[in-house]
Amino acid sequence: MEKYVENVKGNLKNPLFIACLVGIVMMIIGVFLPVYKVSFLGVSESINYFSSDGKLTEGVWVILLAIGMLVLHVFDKAKFACIPAIIVMFLLIRFYTDVKDSTSFLGTQVGSFGIGFYTMILGTIIAGVCSVLFGLKKEKN
Repeated sequence: MEKYVENVKGNLKNPLFIACLVGIVMMIIGVFLPVYKVSFLGVSESINYFSSDGKLTEGVWVILLAIGMLVLHVFDKAKFACIPAIIVMFLLIRFYTDVKDSTSFLGTQVGSFGIGFYTMILGTIIAGVCSVLFGLKKEKN
């Protein structure tokens, strides 16, 4: 186990690894921020990607997959960390299409996507791309 701790300490000197960590943190934080805001007839409501009506939603998978990415980095399998990132992207794209279809009223979009959605998208892209680049760079050395 000490080998992996030393590995992570050594990786903290690499900007790609730090960028990947920032992306992972953005993915996790984005789950709790408002992902969609609905304003209709003077009523405004925002939802997050973690819970809806007291039930957990797909945001739990985003958190688990982000932690999975971190674990892959700890065990020196960074190039495989793009797999959880791809899965998260599919979840977010599906969320986007589901929300777009269900929130239109007479051809007009009723709400707008919030900062949480964009934070998760950006974090996933950063974490996925930096993981692949970091893994390839580490493999080269």
